[in-house]
Amino acid sequence: MSESGLSIGWTELQQRVGFFLGYGRTIADWTADQTAEVAEYVQSGVRRVYFPISDNPMVLGYEWSWIKPSTTMDIEDDDGDYDFPDDFHRLIGKMYFAADSCYAPIKSVGVGDILAMRSAHDRTGPPQYVAVRRKTEDRESGQRWEALFWPEPDADYTLTYKYEAYSGALSDSYPYTLGGMALGELFIESCLAVAEQQATDEASIHTALYDRLLLSEVMRDRKRGAATYGRVGNREIDEKGRIRHGDTGSTYPITYKGESI
Repeated sequence: MSESGLSIGWTELQQRVGFFLGYGRTIADWTADQTAEVAEYVQSGVRRVYFPISDNPMVLGYEWSWIKPSTTMDIEDDDGDYDFPDDFHRLIGKMYFAADSCYAPIKSVGVGDILAMRSAHDRTGPPQYVAVRRKTEDRESGQRWEALFWPEPDADYTLTYKYEAYSGALSDSYPYTLGGMALGELFIESCLAVAEQQATDEASIHTALYDRLLLSEVMRDRKRGAATYGRVGNREIDEKGRIRHGDTGSTYPITYKGESI
């Protein structure tokens, strides 16, 4: 599936910034120094959208819903350590078994807790706890993370989880920003604001417009996030005493005073 025709990507952002700086819109006509300068402003502008900095309390520290993808992890019998994706930054919430497994969600704990449990109890079974640990730093490929489970899996399982994702730099091979077409104008003004501040040493029209667009998009994103209200299903316990929660993915009936509604 191709990206929306209205999406703003690497080439368009460079052209907008280059034109603002007086270099024209044709990238091939720029000098090497001009190309490097534009790229620096664009990458900085994209980062400022991903991780907003603002004096507005509605924006300060805000985490976008679209930077928290859901994915799966396949774990296997007799192996308790697994790599997270390369763009992984932080685990959000719990990890969940398949909807028909009836196992309780896996709780996140500290690395020390997992190591202590492994030392005290050499058990296998459906994992109950997970810890996120930094792997040895590799300055060529960057910092990576891994999941440590306890008990050690006794079978093959597929887990679903949500995480905060880092995005790589924009390039010809990876031209589109996260967030999609709807945030195109925000990314444009963010990049122009960086160029405005760095090249002219002043915060003017593009900085002001970026601040307004940022607040507007944060408010929209909050409304989209409000569509998820949390667990509303019943809790079930199967014949083996395993707990099945309503947030495992299946639909459960809602009752009021004993009547199904």
